[in-house]
Amino acid sequence: MNRPISLFILALAAGCSSSVEGIPTDGPMTDPLRQLETETGHSWSVRWRDDHTPAFLEGRTAPMAATADDASRSGRDFLRRHAALFAMGDGDDLDPQSAETDELGMTHARFTQKVYGHPVWGGELLAHFDTDGSLVRVNGRYVPITSPVPTLPVRTSDEARVRATTAAHLSLPAAAPDAFTTGAPKLYVYPVDAATAKLAWRVQVDVEDDTMSTVLESFIDASDGSVLAVSDLTETLDGSGVGVLGDAQPLAVAASGASFILEDATRGKPATRTYSAAGGTRLPGTAVRSKDPSRWDEEGAAHGAAVDAHAFVAATWDYFAKVHRRAGWDGKGKGVHATVHYGRLYNNAFFDGKQLVFGDGDGTNFAPLAGSRDVVAHEFTHGVTFHTAQLTYQGQSGALNEAVSDIFGCFVDGNWQIGEAVFHPSGRARALRDVAQPHATDNPETMDEYVQGPDDNGGVHINSTIVSHAAYLMTQGPHRLPLRTVEKIWYRALVRYLHASANFRDAADATLAAARDLGGDAEATVTEAWQTVGVLR
Repeated sequence: MNRPISLFILALAAGCSSSVEGIPTDGPMTDPLRQLETETGHSWSVRWRDDHTPAFLEGRTAPMAATADDASRSGRDFLRRHAALFAMGDGDDLDPQSAETDELGMTHARFTQKVYGHPVWGGELLAHFDTDGSLVRVNGRYVPITSPVPTLPVRTSDEARVRATTAAHLSLPAAAPDAFTTGAPKLYVYPVDAATAKLAWRVQVDVEDDTMSTVLESFIDASDGSVLAVSDLTETLDGSGVGVLGDAQPLAVAASGASFILEDATRGKPATRTYSAAGGTRLPGTAVRSKDPSRWDEEGAAHGAAVDAHAFVAATWDYFAKVHRRAGWDGKGKGVHATVHYGRLYNNAFFDGKQLVFGDGDGTNFAPLAGSRDVVAHEFTHGVTFHTAQLTYQGQSGALNEAVSDIFGCFVDGNWQIGEAVFHPSGRARALRDVAQPHATDNPETMDEYVQGPDDNGGVHINSTIVSHAAYLMTQGPHRLPLRTVEKIWYRALVRYLHASANFRDAADATLAAARDLGGDAEATVTEAWQTVGVLR
């Protein structure tokens, strides 16, 4: 398994035309790249990661994939044939996950990295084929595993559950003792740092009682049972939203016996449905009912929240269907479940991997969060990301996750602020995040202002505005693009090019590739936006 990366660095032959970012063009170049160019008869441009694996590879092969099945097979064969380029070892493999042909006629295949049969956490490659079947791009994250990794666990899955539950108790000491349940543990190769990887059990712990509903993810060393990492997977808006304004909303409802429920069979199968937690934290709660199809949720605190949640889920569903031809957040037409009246005086909204959840606010600093179109669209987009790129909720990939939700929240709502009507500290309304002017909400605008630190999963909310401001500049900057063009670029980047461990630079690659795919002259403006925020230099 030990594979010194330095062995792959050889001299650059005179006259080579490759474009290699991260390695000087007049300096060393990987011999495997030269072999790739010799095989294909084309030059290839590469952006290298610090570990000398390609982050983004672009060129052209001969046609090799006439169908999606061909793309999975041929893409895997191509990547394995050029294993040295990605620092693959003898025990490494690629597991095809999906392949589909898009509306442009391009085919995209996704692969999970495996070592001795175990998936590598954060390791995946995407292969992109042009309309003629030529492979033209590869991107993603291939993790070089340079330390020996056990092939079999010493600790059992049951032991891993116990260790993960104990770690969850320590992380959330206020939770009730019976609030913790675990999902089925699964083995992964978990990169601890640049030099070390461990065989580990991934255990999801659901924490749910009358005070909270949280999902924790733990990695337990399969050899000695130590806790390698614990992360909170609950993707929140950090208190954003708008108030329930009392405006009438058209609703799709369903008859249920002698009453009606907030169920929308026109959007999803099983149908989209809205629930109420009635001030508790048990999810999803109970279906919202009424004796009159034109009167809903009229009693108690934050009345009308269920009406707005149901209407804004429908509006966001329709946006993705109309603009991007996507059926629901999973792309397969499964209905969306939303829960309102969560907790007591709860100043937040979140997506927990299963549903959207909205608090009622405290009535002083925050109004009921379900009343905001951009809040609902933000959380709905977390569901889209969950079913596509699966951006890890930590550091830059987590900030990118939040930024994507803010960007599509703005697209759906029609302005460049998040939570501008619900957040009113000291009686004055203000946005939680201003994408157009991040400094107005004390958020960074460029990479020079990037906030480092352990809080908020490595600053996923505060740093998100660097990316979302780049999206704003694409539509409102000096060389602005039509809004619909930018919407298409960001959607294509999310579903076709982004991957679990993508960082800000990967997002720039993804949007530039999407711009090239869609044609026109958008690439220069996209580049300019990323340069302005300092992601591209």
